[in-house]
Amino acid sequence: MNQLNINDIEAKLSAEIKDNLSMIASAILEKECIKPSSVNLKIVTNNEIAKLNKIFRGKDAPTNVLSFTNNDVSKPLTNSLGDIAISYEFVNKEAGELRKSKHDHLMHMLAHGLYHILGYDHDNEADAAIMEEKEILILREYKIDNPYL
Repeated sequence: MNQLNINDIEAKLSAEIKDNLSMIASAILEKECIKPSSVNLKIVTNNEIAKLNKIFRGKDAPTNVLSFTNNDVSKPLTNSLGDIAISYEFVNKEAGELRKSKHDHLMHMLAHGLYHILGYDHDNEADAAIMEEKEILILREYKIDNPYL
């Protein structure tokens, strides 16, 4: 069974939101034929994600989501795919600016982060089209509108 480990001390997400995040993560892993595994999700502040963004991407600013693929030699034993950090502050503000539901935008950020962990990227148009289509399709299953419109 796939598992999403959620640490949301800052945001105190509702049980319903946590369940929705877990369902989307499980659905993605199932569709990608990933054997039972786990992913860690930490909901962080803008300050925390800005520090991570500076350390790992050289960008001195907050962002919505960061993904860290587990490339450790223990991966075959732990089945831990990696870690995702989402700034709840950033996502809430961004959702308002984009006129999107905060819930739906959070679900999109999780899907986006998880697809990065699974090796998808948007470095060029062709790769971006593949990744975006996967995100659109999985979110549609949960009645979430296309996040790219």
